[in-house]
Amino acid sequence: MFKHVIPEYNPTSLVKKNLPRNDFTFDVKQLDGLFYRTFPYTPKEVFFLQTLSKNDTIHVPENGDGVLVRADIIDNLNR
Repeated sequence: MFKHVIPEYNPTSLVKKNLPRNDFTFDVKQLDGLFYRTFPYTPKEVFFLQTLSKNDTIHVPENGDGVLVRADIIDNLNR
């Protein structure tokens, strides 16, 4: 799974912040450690990503395509 990954050290991600009156904004958060920018191509990869905890193991990158996944999650899949 996830044949196309790009390693990123301490990337930045977007985190949704809820505001009063059903409004929201996004804050930029600096992540610590190694993450992989992944590009899901198969339904199996998409379904797997849906099982991960948002803003814990999977993150939205501040810019660019794909999603950021903690490196240990992807490394354990490829064993």
